[in-house]
Amino acid sequence: MAAPTSGSGRVLIVGATGFIGRFITEASIAEGRPTYILVRPRSSSSSKANTAETLEKKGAIVIHGLMNDRSLMEAILKEHEIEIVISAAGGADILDQLTLVEAIKSVGTVKRFLPSEFGHDVDRAEPVEPGLTMYKEKRKVRRLIEEHDLPYTYICCNSIASWPYYDNRHPAEVLPPLDQFQIYGDGNVKVHQLAKAPI
Repeated sequence: MAAPTSGSGRVLIVGATGFIGRFITEASIAEGRPTYILVRPRSSSSSKANTAETLEKKGAIVIHGLMNDRSLMEAILKEHEIEIVISAAGGADILDQLTLVEAIKSVGTVKRFLPSEFGHDVDRAEPVEPGLTMYKEKRKVRRLIEEHDLPYTYICCNSIASWPYYDNRHPAEVLPPLDQFQIYGDGNVKVHQLAKAPI
């Protein structure tokens, strides 16, 4: 499909074939924005390939590549005059955003970057493992964005994906423990209550 020639605010979405990314992509298309999606050169998942094809039929422009390829990302951002970059990268790819941030900084024409957040505010929460590792990775991405003084937006929507537990089960599906109880971390995490400010 040829890229649209009219309109402004060209958007590049990374992770468009994932759980959250496809909804972001559909919303961008619905807003009439020229919407580009970065798709892995050879997806091992037929469902992701099908999602990319569906999004392309709806109007997305598919670009094959990896976000941790800095020279490619710089070329994509320049060639397509991308103004907004949205990352919906999954957990295993969070640190690949560091390369994407460097490419955005180098090109200097992106007006807004939204890194992959879509969860709790990683600077205000202190989870235990296994969540802590991802929080640390997201903090690393945030610090690089801020160090490079890029225009950004962090979207923190708490447990929007309904995956707060280690086994990715929805809370409604977790039965109360009958003979054993799952303790997160080492069992020594302190619990405290924040005091309300006087009215």
